Amino acid sequence: MKALRLYAPGDLRLEEIPIPLPRPDEVLVRVLACGICGSDIPRVFEHGTYKYPLVPGHEFSGIVEKVGSETGKDWVGRHVVVYPLIPCRQCSSCYSGLYTQCLNYDYLGSRRDGGFAEYVTVPVNNIIPVPNGISGEISAITEPCAVALHAVRKAQACVGDTVLITGAGTIGILIALWARAAGAEVFMTDIVVGKLKLARSLGFQHLLDAKQTNVSEWVKQKCKHGVDIVFETTGHPAGLETSIDSCSITGKIILVGNPSFEEMKVPAKQYGMILRKEIQITGIWNSLINEYPKNEWQVVLQEFKKESSLYSKIITHKVPIEGLKELFVTIYNKQVFPVKAMFINKEI
Repeated sequence: MKALRLYAPGDLRLEEIPIPLPRPDEVLVRVLACGICGSDIPRVFEHGTYKYPLVPGHEFSGIVEKVGSETGKDWVGRHVVVYPLIPCRQCSSCYSGLYTQCLNYDYLGSRRDGGFAEYVTVPVNNIIPVPNGISGEISAITEPCAVALHAVRKAQACVGDTVLITGAGTIGILIALWARAAGAEVFMTDIVVGKLKLARSLGFQHLLDAKQTNVSEWVKQKCKHGVDIVFETTGHPAGLETSIDSCSITGKIILVGNPSFEEMKVPAKQYGMILRKEIQITGIWNSLINEYPKNEWQVVLQEFKKESSLYSKIITHKVPIEGLKELFVTIYNKQVFPVKAMFINKEI
């Protein structure tokens, strides 16, 4: 099979390797599509993975081709999506049902082989069946869509809230869709005009090019006392400062974006604002596949059944596996600015 493997930061190689065999509690998945996450870019070119060689990619869908000896054969042939975090199910967090906080987790695409290949083996406990009528491309954005849903649920956004989203990338736009569905009024900023144009095509009106106008001043013009909730998706120090400046008294800031700098410093002025305005700052990590309180992946898949055409607009760049390395390079070199870029298996 073909697989894109990382040998060191910046050393991506498209190779022919054997199709892996599933362990007793695993399934073999033929990958239909796998998205490039924003975190994949620094992982591939700067930070690296936990071992080498390794196949990156954690946002993928596929068809179950084979099952392990302890796995039900009724999975064969089913269209599935794959939850990338593999919990140990033995630590205190796992016993509490907090799988995202597992103390000994494994992770597809960074700690073990992921979805930038024609086939991948995954634990059966990590697959979720996809309802009929949803394409492999749409189902491959289940993971980021569930992360966005998790952020909006953590913020408890509701009718009447004003929401600022810093960054109109994949996660930012998906958060905007969920926040709008919850009844909130959405404001969004970015420095890439093309991403703001896509947001406008999805029906969002309060959009700002952050290179041209001071964000917090713009927010104060729209909402006198600032917004109720800020979702910070950029991972940039300036995004954090903007979030604090734009947040209302007793408002909430939800940190979603992975940090893009070694240090994320908060100036004394903004630190004082957190105290004086009693701002609540909350981090979010991944998403929930627990049945209680809510399986966020199931919620996303049900939403896809109703709104597939809406979500398809987010997928702006598609390539076969042979073009995946070049796409990575052009994104890293800022030659293209996709919202969601994706490898599509030519066989689908």
